[in-house]
Amino acid sequence: MVETASTAGGRPITAAEFDALPIDTTHRYEIEDGFLLVNARPAAPHSRAIKRLLGQLDSQLPAGLEAFAELEAELIGRSPRRVPDVVVASVEVGEQQRVRADQIVVAIEIATSGESAVRDYAIKAGEYAANAIGHYWVIDILDPAAVGLTVYTLDDGEYRITPRATGSVAVTTPFPLTVDLGALVGGRIV
Repeated sequence: MVETASTAGGRPITAAEFDALPIDTTHRYEIEDGFLLVNARPAAPHSRAIKRLLGQLDSQLPAGLEAFAELEAELIGRSPRRVPDVVVASVEVGEQQRVRADQIVVAIEIATSGESAVRDYAIKAGEYAANAIGHYWVIDILDPAAVGLTVYTLDDGEYRITPRATGSVAVTTPFPLTVDLGALVGGRIV
């Protein structure tokens, strides 16, 4: 369930007002187009995909980089607070309250529904490009039999989009690694 809400009086929320909200571990909050976006916590398939992706990334990342789950990002524009599902950044980011856009090497979103796919493929892609995040990935698990990866690479201020790939996908930038997309879904095999 996703809903947008305004502050008292129906006006948009500022980053300072957002930062002053009480901690709530039952929902995930972001600012989208100036308004408070309230998301339910991720369901099991989404959480599983994040956990398994973190393992694959951390085993292959160059020294000094780490993959972080659900780290709040500080952006410029009308959506100054986002929570990418995964960010790859310097290990030092782990000591910060939130990650700045200029510190994000790769931002990754996992689409689990049609609504999240629209947000991830269109809205967030535009926001991340406007914040000069050089690499953005959307992994969609809408069809567990054909998990897909779409890679966005910043080129002259706009994203160049690599067509959706499935299976085991090798990337060369910003560093070489391989992601086994099928391993992100399904029950644990003992």
